[in-house]
Amino acid sequence: MKQLLQQYAAYNVWANEAVSDAINQLSYEQHHKQITSSFESLYKMVYHVFGAENIWWRRLHKEQNITAPPDNFSGSVRELTQSWKRQDEAWLNWITLVDETVLAENLYYKNLKGVEFNMPLYQVVHHVFNHSTYHRGQLITMLRQTGAETVPATDFILWAIQKKNK
Repeated sequence: MKQLLQQYAAYNVWANEAVSDAINQLSYEQHHKQITSSFESLYKMVYHVFGAENIWWRRLHKEQNITAPPDNFSGSVRELTQSWKRQDEAWLNWITLVDETVLAENLYYKNLKGVEFNMPLYQVVHHVFNHSTYHRGQLITMLRQTGAETVPATDFILWAIQKKNK
């Protein structure tokens, strides 16, 4: 289980970095262009994915009364993607160091509405990476809709092939 989660964490870093690099090549106007999707712009979508990873990270570390990162974040896309990368690397470092028995333990947390839940930590970690993959696919579509010249391929199998060939 741990080995697979480590692979997902490493893949998540790689794929999010590829998407971030493509997004960072775009203009401010393209970052904020209104697009029909789960979130209305590339900027807001990246903010959501980073925010979700960050919220789960804080739950993992037993923070209480967690709120979403501020919706009025005014940093640039580059600052946002750098924060996202640091968060991804924190997940990878944590999963590399955590004992496998910890992954089977339940995580007790409250959602943003205050409703209590508990579930095995390995399911939470898997959800974090799966959530990012889901929205990364939307980001790829959004990149195409903004006219991006570079749209990365971010399939897990491509990461695995690259890793194998190094």
